[in-house]
Amino acid sequence: MIIVTVNDRLGTKAQIPCLASDPVKVFKAMVAAKIGRPVHEIMLKRQGERPFHDQLSLADYGISHGVQIDLELNTGD
Repeated sequence: MIIVTVNDRLGTKAQIPCLASDPVKVFKAMVAAKIGRPVHEIMLKRQGERPFHDQLSLADYGISHGVQIDLELNTGD
């Protein structure tokens, strides 16, 4: 079990317990439940990098315990 911090860069951070082997799609569902937004609006990435792909695991992106990733909301506007 690892704890990943999700930062919306607006002053809100959420700590999400998960497994490194979890697919990004499953992790997005956990984040959505924690922050109260629909899954399809959530885009996760590391600062300065491309958004994560749903089919890859967190371990594929080198996400481990204590890592912080950025949350962006893609509302389609």
